[in-house]
Amino acid sequence: MSSRRMRLGIWTPAPQTIRPDPFVKPMHEALTRHGGGVDQSYLYAVDVLQRAEALGFDITLIAQRYLGPDLDSWIFAAALAAQTKTIEIMAAAHPGIADPRIAAKMGASIDRISGGRFSLNVVNGQRKEEFAIFGQWLDQSEHRYRRMHEFIKVMKGMWTEDDFCFQGEFYNVQHGTIPTKSVKSPHPSFYAASRVDEGMDVVSQECSAWFVNYDKDRRNYQSSLKRIETEIAIMEARVRDLGRTMEYGINACVLIADTDEEAERKADEHLKVIASDPSITVGSSGVGAALVGSPKTVVERIRKYQSMGISLFMLHFYPMREGLEEFAEKVLPELR
Repeated sequence: MSSRRMRLGIWTPAPQTIRPDPFVKPMHEALTRHGGGVDQSYLYAVDVLQRAEALGFDITLIAQRYLGPDLDSWIFAAALAAQTKTIEIMAAAHPGIADPRIAAKMGASIDRISGGRFSLNVVNGQRKEEFAIFGQWLDQSEHRYRRMHEFIKVMKGMWTEDDFCFQGEFYNVQHGTIPTKSVKSPHPSFYAASRVDEGMDVVSQECSAWFVNYDKDRRNYQSSLKRIETEIAIMEARVRDLGRTMEYGINACVLIADTDEEAERKADEHLKVIASDPSITVGSSGVGAALVGSPKTVVERIRKYQSMGISLFMLHFYPMREGLEEFAEKVLPELR
């Protein structure tokens, strides 16, 4: 496994991505009402990402939530591209809702606007109610991953070929191309977090980075390390057989306190609040990565993950802005 430079990522703050603190909550609630002028949640995201960029963060991930008040991931990405300078902007797309031909055109456009900073997070999706309204749900997991694979193939073909033809199970293209060429050559990068064998197979063939799996209960940290080690070895064998390389990432919620005990209490309270609001349950999974503790403990665990081959850390904090500053003050100097 090749050694890679550590890359720090941050989730773009959005209603169903982070637990809203008292400062952010009114902004998110305003998304569901008419009026108000320029959206304050967007301006807040710009502020957070510009600060993260100044601190040296490399990438941001924008989740896609069709049934929440969240701004559309791709429109958000284009707007943020104009407000940032160096950070990579990763928009999420759901095969079965997004069309890969239209996504290829939009992706090339955002990549041009951002100067080559666009990337794509391909998410099969688990919210059947979203697909019922906006797309087409497939009951069989293997069917969803076959569609995911075709989705990526079509996007790549539209980006890289002048006369792209494809006849698949889910998509058909005759004489397709995107005249608008991306800045990044041959095309923007694909990321995914598929947890089943069929998904890992697609990732090994088509993606640049894979977000590893871990136990959602932070108390199982040691067993999570063994799982990560095992699954990275499996993925490494797959990409090696294909003559490819893979970057490994982890999604994590960072909760810091002066002592480990205080941080654990903070994490318990965090999970209790999230459990009472199903709309933000995505925030609970990040606690399982166990970046919870004193600054010393958080640094040690990041270094442990790094020693296992994980180089991309996609982080969120609570409160988001204050947590970012605390991370910058107490953890970043030790990492660097």
